[in-house]
This record gives sequence, C-alpha cells and structure tokens, in this order.
Amino acid sequence: MDPKEVREDLDRFENLIKMINFEYTQFFAGNKQHPPIVYEREINKLIKKYNITQLTNTTLRFRFNNLVARYITFREKWSRKMMEYEGARKPITEKKPVKGSTRPFYQKELDKIPEKYDKSKVVDAIESKIDKLKSKGYNNVDVNIDMKNGKVKLKIRPKS
Repeated sequence: MDPKEVREDLDRFENLIKMINFEYTQFFAGNKQHPPIVYEREINKLIKKYNITQLTNTTLRFRFNNLVARYITFREKWSRKMMEYEGARKPITEKKPVKGSTRPFYQKELDKIPEKYDKSKVVDAIESKIDKLKSKGYNNVDVNIDMKNGKVKLKIRPKS
C-alpha cells in the first residue's frame, strides 16, 4: 500500500474525528436534528480498510492505532450522552450503593480511595477499561487501585 495514500487517509480520518465531534456537540446542544451518522460510516470504512490490510510502516500503524483509540473514546462518550438524551438513563451525579444493591467485584479496591476523591470518575474509568478488555475476549479481569503521591493509580489487567 502506498504510504502517501495511507497518510492522506489518516489525515482524512483525523479531520472526520474533529468534524464528527463538532457535529455531536451541535446535536446535543440542540442545533442539529440528527446525529452525524454519515461521518461515522466513513470512519468505520477507514477502520475496516486498515484493519484488513496490514500497515507495514510502523509510524503509520502507530498513528492509525492512536486515531482509532481516540475515536473509540469519543464514541463511548457520545454513546453515554445519547443514552441520557434519549432518556435511557439519567446522568450520573453520584454513585452511592443503595441498601440491598449488589456491589461491584472491585468494591474493596474502591474502598482504598479516601472519601475526599470523586469515586464516580474512577468507576467510569474502571468500567470503560473492563468493557474494552471484555470486547477483546477477556472475561476475567483483575482490578487494583493504589494511591501514590495523592493520586489514584489504576491497574486493570486480564486474569490469567
């Protein structure tokens, strides 16, 4: 595959991510009537194209992987907002266990975090990483939380 063509496609991919992010922002602000499905199709075509064909140039492969990761992060954000927009769930303000509710398997690790920290952000990060690992075929996941220099450090790995 011609590196010049790949660079052009990656530039287009990056621009599509910027455009789709802007369009979603406009959609959630109420300025657009429909979400930008056309851009999503174009991005998905590019992703399929370069997942099927192996990029031998490591620089281009690295850039492609970073763009895909950025797109997936944005897509998860849009998906959450879309669920809130459609009324499928209410926005998360604070996650506190309700009496009789089931606690997540990593609750002991969450208890390591001092009360002054916003645990909902940590839970969102953990859930996102667990979803990514499950999409890759890992069913058992190990969650470890450490506090270093007043910062939360997550270690989320598949169990062997």
